[in-house]
Amino acid sequence: MNQSFKYCMPTQICFHAGAAKEVASFIKGNNVLIVSDPFLYKNGLAEQIGAAMEGKKVAYFSEVEPNPSCESVDKAAAQAREINADCVIGLGGGSAMDVSKIVSCLVENEGSIYDYYSGGTRVLKERNTSLICIPTTAGTGSEVTNVGVFTNRKAGIKMPMVNDLFWADVAVIDPELTYTLPPAITASTGMDAFCHAIEAYWNKDSQPICDMLGMGAMKLILENIKTAYDEPDNKEARGAMVMASLIAGIAFSQTRTTGIHAISFPLTTEYGASHGIACSITLPAFIKISVEQAREKMETLAAYLGCASVEELSVRVEELMKSMDMPVRLSQLGVKEDDLDHITEVGLGAAIIQLTPAVMNKDTVHELLQSIL
Repeated sequence: MNQSFKYCMPTQICFHAGAAKEVASFIKGNNVLIVSDPFLYKNGLAEQIGAAMEGKKVAYFSEVEPNPSCESVDKAAAQAREINADCVIGLGGGSAMDVSKIVSCLVENEGSIYDYYSGGTRVLKERNTSLICIPTTAGTGSEVTNVGVFTNRKAGIKMPMVNDLFWADVAVIDPELTYTLPPAITASTGMDAFCHAIEAYWNKDSQPICDMLGMGAMKLILENIKTAYDEPDNKEARGAMVMASLIAGIAFSQTRTTGIHAISFPLTTEYGASHGIACSITLPAFIKISVEQAREKMETLAAYLGCASVEELSVRVEELMKSMDMPVRLSQLGVKEDDLDHITEVGLGAAIIQLTPAVMNKDTVHELLQSIL
């Protein structure tokens, strides 16, 4: 166990059913921009949240797409500057919350996201605009991380951006907002949370607090995700999944992720896979190879999760994914054998891949991908 570590999670958390009705009590200032995807605006949730803010000037940016582009960020930032926003609210999944993080910074920091990200040389210096994150899925954990993930369409790459200015001032977590999640999104976001938890746990930069959070999150997910998938109205299962997403998010906010997320980047940008699918599809294979450098720790985890071995845990996870109609082979995403070299190269280009408890090089990554083609 690593007895020397640092831990910082400055976000205030408000967690309970109906918490979204209390958002106004956390707002400082008068000019509010609510950032969401088109669906949450069209179904009325964004305006419902805004309507509760009596006396505030509320504007809406509802053009966030999955795997948000730098162009969307700049468009939202322009609107935030136009209204002189002193509070930005990210409402939705990870994409909306990630956009809200950088937009809250760009109110005061001039220029485009390209100036600060993916080759940009400028540095974000301050954020006086308050930031509130309200997740509507149980998976990304973005409400409690200092990470934003954006897609540079000009270069055809998706990369994380880490900055302590991205910590939300408040995370308002309301399980009721997840009650209407479709089964497919319940599955993909839930398994994304499992990836966050296990990647924090086996991470080369792991630490005791994150180990305990990760283990707890994984147990909650294995015990509740199928119920939430089969019984969308099951409030107990929904609440457990939201809690799992939250604590998994806190866990990986300290350690970052590993090979699972590194490989996911080309799968989303080049094959159109959702983030949760792109991550979970390699999960069983990474579980198997994790014993290379973390055997004792992974055997402890397997036993804690009710499995006789790490191999059994890998099989259990894969069978769970199949039971929720999730792809478990790269070919199901349209990947061909000739594509593996390129995916390997892009994955190895992400520094986080070296936090995996196994040798990660061209040969080992290609072999892993080949095993799940």
